[in-house]
Amino acid sequence: MDTKEYFKNLSSNDEHLTLHPEFLTYTTVWMKSRMPEAYNELKARFKSIEGEIYAQEQCDSAKTDF
Repeated sequence: MDTKEYFKNLSSNDEHLTLHPEFLTYTTVWMKSRMPEAYNELKARFKSIEGEIYAQEQCDSAKTDF
């Protein structure tokens, strides 16, 4: 998933907001224990686009500050 696809699909995944915050930790533990290769690939992919995501969030934040 690239940055553009991430932001495109982000709003369609609001269902996670209704779940307990511990769900994200549970998901991480589940993936790491059952799908370690996929988890490592996902982590590496995130690291490669992390800066772009934060930069876009900063731009979006600046637009809403006015």
